[in-house]
Amino acid sequence: MESKMLGIISHAIRAGIACLGCCVFAWVAPLCHGQMSPATAAGQAVQKSVPAKRVRHRVKDITRLSSDRTNTLEGRGLVTGLGDGGSSSEDTAQELRNYYKRWGLNVADVAEGGVALVDISVDVPANYRPGEKLTGTVSVNDEATSLYGGTLKSAYLYPIGSEVPYAVASGPLIVGGFTASGDAASITKNHPTKAKVTVQIERALQNESPFSGKTFDLLLLNKDRSTAVAIEEAINAVFPGASRGLDGGVVQVCFPAEFANNKLKFVNQIEQLKVATDSRAIVVVNESTGSIVIGENVKLSTFAFGYEDLIVTVNETQTQGPPVPFGGNQQQEVLANTDISATESGGDYKLMAEQPTIRELQILLNKLGVPPRDLIPILRQAKDIGALQAELIFE
Repeated sequence: MESKMLGIISHAIRAGIACLGCCVFAWVAPLCHGQMSPATAAGQAVQKSVPAKRVRHRVKDITRLSSDRTNTLEGRGLVTGLGDGGSSSEDTAQELRNYYKRWGLNVADVAEGGVALVDISVDVPANYRPGEKLTGTVSVNDEATSLYGGTLKSAYLYPIGSEVPYAVASGPLIVGGFTASGDAASITKNHPTKAKVTVQIERALQNESPFSGKTFDLLLLNKDRSTAVAIEEAINAVFPGASRGLDGGVVQVCFPAEFANNKLKFVNQIEQLKVATDSRAIVVVNESTGSIVIGENVKLSTFAFGYEDLIVTVNETQTQGPPVPFGGNQQQEVLANTDISATESGGDYKLMAEQPTIRELQILLNKLGVPPRDLIPILRQAKDIGALQAELIFE
């Protein structure tokens, strides 16, 4: 009996040791294989790097229908009531006589001044109808100095290359600048020779309707193949087989049979879909202003660089020469002194480490403290040695 009891106890002890060994192995094995840190093994939580969630945009905001194009109308006209700011040229006076003739008035003599010959233009978005109004731009086409207080006589506006008028511009001008002068000084603010005027549409521009055929095209505002594929997949996920990307700038969409009588509703549903956009890695540098714009996908390989600032100061002073002898007729000489000093600062080498995200690149640039204008030649040379993984554009 006692031997049987001892056997049971011995078996239980061996089972407990085996269980404890399994627990220790389960704790140690991942640590040995690099799958778990000691901090995690001790029960401490480890923060994981979570990639930033990409912003999704409506298809409506990143594309436009191929038929939704803007048309430009242009024309010429006369602005009256300008006073001293108008033109006194013979060409402008002749244009005013021609204007009166169109109204059946034969005016041989026209008072000089107070009139300006102007160019008029307006951009007409798609879907505008006769009777609707827009704001056009008026600019001086002669030597008139100001359009302030002027009124535009009725003028026809035409599409480029057409002789048929599609709109009429007329009425008081809204001028955002002024000029004033006197005998010895003058002042000018903004552009007094440009103004805004009301334009009324008289004939509808014949844009192609997006609903006339079986398909329509979505034109990407920022051309990118990955974005085109994302739009295609988003549309096909809701309407299987309804779209296909033609290239990085166009996605063609077919009207489903169930929307044959309500194509506008289908287009609206397509435009409300959201996708994550993509773009090429680009750095744009404006050397005249010293500004730098870095795109989201720009990456850097590790490289080191050094730069320095050289400050040159020139100081001019004048001193009196030796005194003139008593009774002399010469004037005391004036001597010029020039003091030139040069100071160099900087010259330390900086390490531009590899940066996987634009946020980390921004933190690194701020830590380095390199001014944007000094960073421009560094970016150019980094591109030359292949450390800048992006297209570098100079404006």
